[in-house]
Amino acid sequence: MAQERLARIATRVLVIPLYGKLNEFTTIEDAVRFLDQHRIYEGSVEFRKYEVHVEFSNGGKVDASLDSKQRVKEFLEFVSRQ
Repeated sequence: MAQERLARIATRVLVIPLYGKLNEFTTIEDAVRFLDQHRIYEGSVEFRKYEVHVEFSNGGKVDASLDSKQRVKEFLEFVSRQ
């Protein structure tokens, strides 16, 4: 177990805050049509969640969707101890 931990070092950590209205579609075509018309702008609206992606040197990956900074910190601390 300790040997596996030594072989696995985080090489990339992404923390992506997500804001705004949820847009849900029943078809790919509807989603593409939305994207064609959607305007990207600075200026945050309602915070939704954080998406977290961690990649490791051994090819492993873990992903999480969390709703607070504290939960992201706890998740990252947990991942670092594994």
